[in-house]
Amino acid sequence: MAYWWVNHNQTHNQEIEGGYIWSPKTNSNGAKNQTYTNLSLVTVGDVVYSFASSQIKAIGVVSRPHISHKKPVEFGAKGANWGDSGWLVYIDWQLLSKSFKPKEYIDDLSRFLPGKNSPIQKNGNGNQGCYLAAISKELDGALRGIMVDLGNRVEELNGDDLRERDNNKEEKNIIDSSLQETEKNQLVKARIGQGVFRSRLEKIEPKCRITKLDDKRFLVASHIKPWCKSTNIEKLDGSNGLLLSPHIDKLFDRGWITFSSEGKVLYSSEEVTRVMKSWSIDPDMNVGKFTSKQKEYLSYHQKNIFRGGDLTHP
Repeated sequence: MAYWWVNHNQTHNQEIEGGYIWSPKTNSNGAKNQTYTNLSLVTVGDVVYSFASSQIKAIGVVSRPHISHKKPVEFGAKGANWGDSGWLVYIDWQLLSKSFKPKEYIDDLSRFLPGKNSPIQKNGNGNQGCYLAAISKELDGALRGIMVDLGNRVEELNGDDLRERDNNKEEKNIIDSSLQETEKNQLVKARIGQGVFRSRLEKIEPKCRITKLDDKRFLVASHIKPWCKSTNIEKLDGSNGLLLSPHIDKLFDRGWITFSSEGKVLYSSEEVTRVMKSWSIDPDMNVGKFTSKQKEYLSYHQKNIFRGGDLTHP
């Protein structure tokens, strides 16, 4: 795990709401900028601190590798002098309940600041021209200490915890809604792969695509598009699911693998390929055809869940 600090005063709102950070690949004169290049160095699971308006306002976890991406259209006129070609990194952001100004704690933080490409100066003011800065584990520890002292919860910093938080929030929204109790019950059951969702899925998927196990007692009814991100219709749509053996479900649900429209298994890293081989699974296998509706959901999984990067951007 590595630690980063992003200065994004101009684009803070767009990047927090969009769940990403973006920078051009070079300065306006074509020169390289290490704090832009840093976006291509982050890895899944890295921690990023958000700094805007002189405050640390959010903390996030990198959810997918960087991709080459045009300047987001939602930036509008912001960064008019930036090049259109840039790097984009998806991040699961968590807004702090109590933001803070590092300048007010600079006596404790200054000794941990990087000697080069520091996100802030020794006096606590931001460094213009520094976008994404690499910071040390010691600075991360000092920042977390401040957050805890202010009453922030910082334990929810990995993808599993963030997904569970989103699921809990979505379930509460359903329970508090004006829907009929029977519909609420089916939507909540779908979260754990039960009820109407599972029965509809089993009519489409007879067995695990990879292990070929067909004893449904030992298979997980897994959503392709995550339950917490799906509409109520999508939550119960059997086409938005796969029956998977538990160890395969773990890989798919957390984005370590995905499937192409043609049934090819796609891997986020060589390490995952080795895991499959250790399970005596042919990494070059084809899992078969998908329906047109399944392909639509798989497109979402490829673009938003798969850790190997957005397949639409080479």
